[in-house]
Amino acid sequence: MTRLIAVAACLLGTSLLSAGEVELTKMGDSVKVTIDDELFSVYVVDAKWKKPFFMPVTAPGGIQVLKAELGMTPADEHAPGDTVVVVTGGATLKVLDEVRGSVPAGEVLTVGDVAEPWLWIPEKEGWVHQRDVAPEKAIVTRTIVEDPEEASARHKLDRRDPLYYDHPHHKGIWVSIDQVNGITFWNEGGIIKNQSVELVTPKGNPAVMKVTNHWLDESEQPLVNEETTIQIFDNRLLVYDIHFSAVESEVTFGDTKEGLFGIRLPNSMRESVAGGPVVNADGIEGAGNAWGKPSAWVDYVGPVGTQEYGVTLMDDPDNFRPSRYHVRDYGLFSISPFGEKAYSNGEQEAQPVTLQPGDDGISMRYGLYLHRGNTQEGKVAEAYQQFLAVPK
Repeated sequence: MTRLIAVAACLLGTSLLSAGEVELTKMGDSVKVTIDDELFSVYVVDAKWKKPFFMPVTAPGGIQVLKAELGMTPADEHAPGDTVVVVTGGATLKVLDEVRGSVPAGEVLTVGDVAEPWLWIPEKEGWVHQRDVAPEKAIVTRTIVEDPEEASARHKLDRRDPLYYDHPHHKGIWVSIDQVNGITFWNEGGIIKNQSVELVTPKGNPAVMKVTNHWLDESEQPLVNEETTIQIFDNRLLVYDIHFSAVESEVTFGDTKEGLFGIRLPNSMRESVAGGPVVNADGIEGAGNAWGKPSAWVDYVGPVGTQEYGVTLMDDPDNFRPSRYHVRDYGLFSISPFGEKAYSNGEQEAQPVTLQPGDDGISMRYGLYLHRGNTQEGKVAEAYQQFLAVPK
């Protein structure tokens, strides 16, 4: 336990402005993101899904936590053990300094030893690199379940169970919204199809990528052109600059609570299970109290195994109107400027936004920050100031 306390203290004391390096690597249409050669996330582009998204997403210090807790028995059957998930692109398997094959994406491996940056996998009798796997002890996005109804029935789950799977359209970190010319993109009633991913700054702090996505109409023709620039810093601050424009016809973003920039937390972090805390920049506590209110930021804290992690969403004061937070006690967490009436429970009038082909479109900037510990330990207020200082 002393070793765990020392690891936690070291990690919590890490400066926001440490000189780490973020690297972007293309794997087909997807992009792997590493920080100091340790996996952070993958921007997943796959025709099997109705939108692109980041998944899995890891909090800082996952390899150190795995190393410190190796061999410890989880406190309960749902706690993450000494396991890692192989991410998109697969993992090279090394035996006696020679490559002896690979492990496919999606496979869950049990780690027997850590010799950074390599992890020993007894069942494979070989080593995999930390850049190719995500420690389950540090994953802060919910795992996709291919058939949630079958899984719930098989495990006889209810909503309080850590394995319960609701809202299957909540995948990793994503951008989408309902009621775009009546199409429910948020609920995956429409398709958001990636057109390109440009690595603007493949290596640095920040590393920068630009994605172009087409939001398709009922005939699967481009309705909305989305151009989003994503800056990723070594302290796991992401800055999203989102620009929407109409392609060939008028586009109206209607009034809805279902949007826009979101993350789905793992079930162990749900406020309804773990108790939070959820707090905003104005000191309002609780998901129910913070829901629908504008604020500079909202922080959502909860456990994954023995560790406490937090995720912060941030609004930019220069956006065309203050955004509101769709923060739920079951682990959904998003921010949107569309939904004045929905978020105010009818106290405000709806203010739909209409774009015309050829006009300048509409732009928004948001931040997402991943940290260890609570809001104070994670230096959320400092991270928000860092977000404000990022050049536009």
